[in-house]
Amino acid sequence: MSNMSRTTRIMVFVALYAALAIVLDFVKDFIPFTSIWANGGSIDISLIPMVFASIHLGVKWGIVTGLIQFVASVAIGATRLYFAPYSPILGFVCDYLIPVVIMGAASFFMKKTDDKTDIIQLEIGIVICMAVRILCQVISGVYCWVDASDIGTAAAWAFSVQYNLSYGIPTLVMLVIVMPILYKAFEKKVDKPL
Repeated sequence: MSNMSRTTRIMVFVALYAALAIVLDFVKDFIPFTSIWANGGSIDISLIPMVFASIHLGVKWGIVTGLIQFVASVAIGATRLYFAPYSPILGFVCDYLIPVVIMGAASFFMKKTDDKTDIIQLEIGIVICMAVRILCQVISGVYCWVDASDIGTAAAWAFSVQYNLSYGIPTLVMLVIVMPILYKAFEKKVDKPL
């Protein structure tokens, strides 16, 4: 297969995964219990295609998929950007950019072999990526979204950790359960060379 044909196939899959993530972002608003948090917190089912893109296409293309999904989502109004009153650039990076892109790196620890891929390695990648995602959101909450007098205080840390873990942990649990099932269901398709 030529390089041009391979690149075309990869770009089609990137577009497919990005579009699926945008659709799931819309759908989650209609699923009870996924969007009960104020100020944007939710169990993020749109991460499923991002992690799957990482498994199928590799880390580099998983990250690209996350970036394309983010830009497209903002362009069509599916993602509303809220700029923090304090440190808007830090808020943008910690609330949007890193959390969207990091999930494309979930397969970093996976070692694809001829016979099977170790699901434990995938789950380790998901846990690490979700930890980075949650940490970034906690930092944003502490330094960007509190009153000026509370920036960096123990109270700000406590609230931000509690708030972000309240939906980050359920999202993590969902991914750790769903992704191995999806991977096993599509293993033969995903492991084929592009």
